[in-house]
Amino acid sequence: KRKTKTHDNIISFVQRLSHEAIFKLIDSQKKTKGSDDYDLVIADIEQASTALGCAIVMAANERKPVLCIYDEKLKNRADMLMPSQEKYLRYIAIKAYNAKNLEEIIRCFIEEKDEQMRDRFNFFVSSDISNYLNWVTFSRQQSRADFIRGLVRDQLKQDNQYKSYLNNKNNKK
Repeated sequence: KRKTKTHDNIISFVQRLSHEAIFKLIDSQKKTKGSDDYDLVIADIEQASTALGCAIVMAANERKPVLCIYDEKLKNRADMLMPSQEKYLRYIAIKAYNAKNLEEIIRCFIEEKDEQMRDRFNFFVSSDISNYLNWVTFSRQQSRADFIRGLVRDQLKQDNQYKSYLNNKNNKK
């Protein structure tokens, strides 16, 4: 696959967000460099290949976030790339895009991953909650973290007491 105008637009947009962006063709004949070279991956999966799939899984295995994108005009690619192991789901997001929403998808992904890298914590759950989260992971093709993060975001929007706290805190500054 060759570099396209969409790839140039992605690189330009990522750079406007004050991040370094590098375009790289995945070649099955060449060894890919290690994860020290990047913080996250944006992979165009319109023309998926074994080499691309391996690069995506290698990045996820190294705990690097991966955004897999494909043009929404194409057949759904999400099924093709769903890893069989739940541990990869927390690092891989698969999104269909169009000309109007591509930048928003990338911006949201980068902001979310920046946020995740800043503040992380672990917690313990009972087996029934764990079973439910496992079910969510596979039935909705959504990682546990994304599901829980969504619940917390929904609660944040509704929590008037917290909004009041933030207003008071900001007014004191």
